[in-house]
Amino acid sequence: MTPDTPIHLHTDPLHVTILPRGAALVGVRLSGQTRNLVLGFADPADHSACLIFAGPLVGPVANRIRDGLVRIDGTTHRMPRNENGRTTLHSGPDGLHAQNWQVTDHRPDMVTLKCTLADRHGGLPGNRRITARYALSGSTLRLTITATTDQTTPINIAAHPYWNLDGAADVSGHRLSVAAQSYLPVDADNLPTGDTAPVEGTPFDFRQPFPVPLTPALDVNYCLAAQMLDTPRPAAVLRGANGLSLSIATTAPGLQVYNGAHLPTGAPATSDFPDLAPFAGIALEPQHWPDAMHHAHFPDILLKPGGTYQQITEFSFSTA
Repeated sequence: MTPDTPIHLHTDPLHVTILPRGAALVGVRLSGQTRNLVLGFADPADHSACLIFAGPLVGPVANRIRDGLVRIDGTTHRMPRNENGRTTLHSGPDGLHAQNWQVTDHRPDMVTLKCTLADRHGGLPGNRRITARYALSGSTLRLTITATTDQTTPINIAAHPYWNLDGAADVSGHRLSVAAQSYLPVDADNLPTGDTAPVEGTPFDFRQPFPVPLTPALDVNYCLAAQMLDTPRPAAVLRGANGLSLSIATTAPGLQVYNGAHLPTGAPATSDFPDLAPFAGIALEPQHWPDAMHHAHFPDILLKPGGTYQQITEFSFSTA
């Protein structure tokens, strides 16, 4: 199997496509519909998808890291700085999104993939083994991500599909609700300041369904919990103008919401989806809080030998 050989899963009414490259979610369709609900590319081998993180798992440390520096037990580890020459985004250009994951189990409604990162890969310690299991049950897609290591290392993995539920040129017709009372303020590099702030009275208040804004650019982490949970808890609901809804439940303590403001114009898209453009899709990314290694009071992302990282996220679809 090549990195770009599609893996198809199906139940009634859900049909899902995964690529080994990045363990990427590149196709979500409901029975009787041909239109894709996630952004993708007509040619699976088009690596432009990696540049905008269209569908893959990102990590081993998702989101941004200040100066690309991580300090563990007195030792500083340097990661590639791939954003503005100052920060590391999604673990750099050779993160999980760029790896060829190996399929270890595949059934009509489930696939398990694994990826092994050697010690020092991406600048971080530990031989790390990551697995991703996509499983369908009715109208729900359940993603279970696990990781182990032989050295203490940071782990914070996120799924990064861009959603567009109604096929419009942008997501302004969607309504979003997020089950969070607070968010993380950021600085000019979009890195957390270390504070948490209430969403009330801010443009980031989505406790009640509200249209997805096109201005200002929305790229914010919501605080769902103080630590990783044991069972998934409701995190967000996205509803398209056509009445199709996506409900996300997760064990992750944070949810990054990005309205696609910086998606490129004119990038090639799937044949059943409009061309990519700013705001063509919205990313809803369950994960730990960003840059946690520089904020000791954030939920801990250090994984130690003998321990297991696990994140469970459920994507459930319904129609009015």
